Amino acid sequence: MPSEALSLALAASIYPPALAAVIALGRGSEVQLRVLLFVAAAYFTVFAVGLVVLALFTEAGATSKQVRTPSAALYIFGGVVLLAIAARLRRPQAAKEPQESAPSRTARYLESRWGILVLALILYVVPSPIFVGGVKSMVDTHASTAAQIGYLAEMLVVMLWLIELPILLLIAFRERTVNVLEAINAWFGGHWRHMAVLVAAVLGVYLLIVGVVEVLG
Repeated sequence: MPSEALSLALAASIYPPALAAVIALGRGSEVQLRVLLFVAAAYFTVFAVGLVVLALFTEAGATSKQVRTPSAALYIFGGVVLLAIAARLRRPQAAKEPQESAPSRTARYLESRWGILVLALILYVVPSPIFVGGVKSMVDTHASTAAQIGYLAEMLVVMLWLIELPILLLIAFRERTVNVLEAINAWFGGHWRHMAVLVAAVLGVYLLIVGVVEVLG
C-alpha cells in the first residue's frame, strides 16, 4: 500500500460517530453478533464505495497532469470545510445546542439487526475527501487493477481500526470491555467537542498542505 494512502487512512480513521455506535452496541444484548454486523457492514460499504471511486479515477485517467489541479482543489476544499467546522464548534453558543436528537436517532437504528446495517451504511456511504485522496494515491502507483484493489482492502483495515479494535476486545473480554467502553463513552460526553475541534483542525491543515503541495508539484 502506498505510504500516502496509509497516512490518509490513519487520518480518516478518526471518526467519533462510528465509535459512539460501537459503544452503544456494547450495552445491548447479542453484543458479539451486533458489533460484527456493524463492522462487516461498514467495511463492505466503504469497500464498495472505494471500488466506485477507483473505477472513476481510472476511467478518467486521474494520474495525468490534466487532473492535478481538480484533485488538489478537492484536498483544499476538504481542508477549508474541516477548518470551518472546527471554527464553528469552538463558538461558545455552539456548546449550548441540545445533544438529545443524535443519540436517540442512533438508538433507534440499533434496536434491530437491519437497523444496524442501515446505520453502518449511513455513516460510511459518503466518501470523505481524505478517503478519496487515499484512493487516488493508489491509482497514481500505476499498479495492476488487482493490486490496487488489494491496496484498497489494506487501506480499509487501517481506516476502520477505531471500530475493529473494540469488536476484537468485545469478543475476547466482553464484560471488561463493556465497562471500558462505558467509561470512554462518559469521557466523550464531556470532551467530544474539544476532540472534534482538534481533529477537524489538524485534518483541515493536513489537507490544505497536501493540496498546495500538489498544485505546486
